[in-house]
Amino acid sequence: MASPDLTQELTCPICLEIFTQPVSLECEHHFCRSCISQSWEKVPGDVSCPQCRQVFTQRNIRPARTLANIVEKLRVLKVTQPEEGFYCQEHEEKLKLFCEDEERAICLVCGMSRAHRMHSVIPIKEAAQIYKNKLETSLETLQKQMDLSLHRKREGEDGISQMKTEVERLRNEIRSEFEKMHKFLFEKEELMKIELERKSNKIFEEMENNLKKTLDEMSSVEGAIRDLQSRLEIQEAPEFLKDIQDLVKRSQMEFHEAGTVSTQLPVGIDGGPFKYINVWREMRAVISPVPASLTLDPITANNRLIISQDQISVRFGDRVLLIVPDQPKRFNEKLYVLSCQSFTSGRHYWEVGLGNKTAWIVGVCRESVNRKGKIIPSTENGFWVIGRYPQCKSEKIPDVISQLKVKPRKLGIYLDYEGGQVSFYDAEDMSHLYTFTDTFTEKLYPIFNPCNNASGDNSEPLTLLTR
Repeated sequence: MASPDLTQELTCPICLEIFTQPVSLECEHHFCRSCISQSWEKVPGDVSCPQCRQVFTQRNIRPARTLANIVEKLRVLKVTQPEEGFYCQEHEEKLKLFCEDEERAICLVCGMSRAHRMHSVIPIKEAAQIYKNKLETSLETLQKQMDLSLHRKREGEDGISQMKTEVERLRNEIRSEFEKMHKFLFEKEELMKIELERKSNKIFEEMENNLKKTLDEMSSVEGAIRDLQSRLEIQEAPEFLKDIQDLVKRSQMEFHEAGTVSTQLPVGIDGGPFKYINVWREMRAVISPVPASLTLDPITANNRLIISQDQISVRFGDRVLLIVPDQPKRFNEKLYVLSCQSFTSGRHYWEVGLGNKTAWIVGVCRESVNRKGKIIPSTENGFWVIGRYPQCKSEKIPDVISQLKVKPRKLGIYLDYEGGQVSFYDAEDMSHLYTFTDTFTEKLYPIFNPCNNASGDNSEPLTLLTR
């Protein structure tokens, strides 16, 4: 008769019965063909071994012919010899019952004993089926969890890979941008120093020539003074008057005023507090993006909006102050206004002052957006905007501001046309608030909505800060 250890080796880990049509996996564990097929049936994608959890991308199973022969011989042996089972150590009786209270197998004698009289006792095969069902349920749950974990693992690995790629891209971008600025500043520094040397050398040369003339005149004057002092010491008149006319003529020297030397250095070098303004202006061509100078376009503004004379701020008017023609470019119902400037390429950045406003909408939109009637400012309709606005969710505006403990007072907007991004920042500390990712195919305009003042605390304007 087969030993218990041999029987255990010939038992399927899934059904806990002697193998039927045993098959082998790549990890060399064995299962009944039907058991492993049913175990994998509901699993999408990669599968794993129920015993060791090794993951397989291919569902390869091989018939275990040697094991099948051994199992068949065991079946024949079990038919010709009495079955050997597990026995109670106390009564040496076969274990045929299961005590649910103590959760262990017992024999018939144990079942009739006083110790188990008040316990729930069921046939051992029934108990095995119950626990088999529980284990199958647990196995299915764990298998689903494993599949979910595998999916999360792939997502995590993909996320790390994407983040590494993005970090490397940004690292290269930072290096490239600062290399351009360093190169520009170094070249500008060298040019300014060369110009300073050229101009200062010319000034020094003129100043030194003037100094030399002064020294020569001092030498001549000093000689004349000595001659006059010597003659004035002579007491005898004939000797005193000897060649007196020549002496008088030599003493009446003509003096030349020292030439005035201009010490004015080049304006670009010695321009006081403004000497680096031109450098800064020229550097704007190197920096990308340069803070944009925007102005508001009154032609597009709703007639309830009041735009400042310099066209850099907009606020809500309590009433219509001026009847304006309702032309195609004007928003006739929603409180929107566009900038005069638009973008069809490149990277751009601008800032908007929010102050203590309790409601506002800011972002970009396509030129072709609908400007009449009730507009839903969603990305599907060509709006990429965020706002501090009670109807954010109903109008499909990302509700990111209400979640902040400290509301931004200045908003930074960054547009990367080719990169397909519109990003928003708290301009005071440049903390990131939200980013839209999309594909842009037409002209984009910065758009502004100061919202109404129904609450009484939203009278402040939206102000363009980057002029």
